[in-house]
Amino acid sequence: MERTIGNLGQEIRQPSKPYENLAEEGVWRSRVNALLAIMPELDDGIKGHPKGSVDLKDGYILLHKRDKRPWLPTREEARIIGDFIGQDQPLQHFRRWARLRLPNGQIV
Repeated sequence: MERTIGNLGQEIRQPSKPYENLAEEGVWRSRVNALLAIMPELDDGIKGHPKGSVDLKDGYILLHKRDKRPWLPTREEARIIGDFIGQDQPLQHFRRWARLRLPNGQIV
């Protein structure tokens, strides 16, 4: 409920009539939701990915927050990464991402 109120508050266009605009946005959303409930074929299901995300394919998507600057792993981290990608590969700088969307829609 709080999220919906926050989203509606962001969509107020003219600060001179905030309550009128808020009511208008609420009615608009209610109409859209009613139409989708009656005719689900209208929902194309295309949501897209959030701004700044990276699609890793197979349904995995990296979501923002991430390190601003690349970092070089510590000795132990470098050993483990080297075992994974192969010791003959040069070690790169990395950026850590805070969240990952899984193929089932969960965010970890």
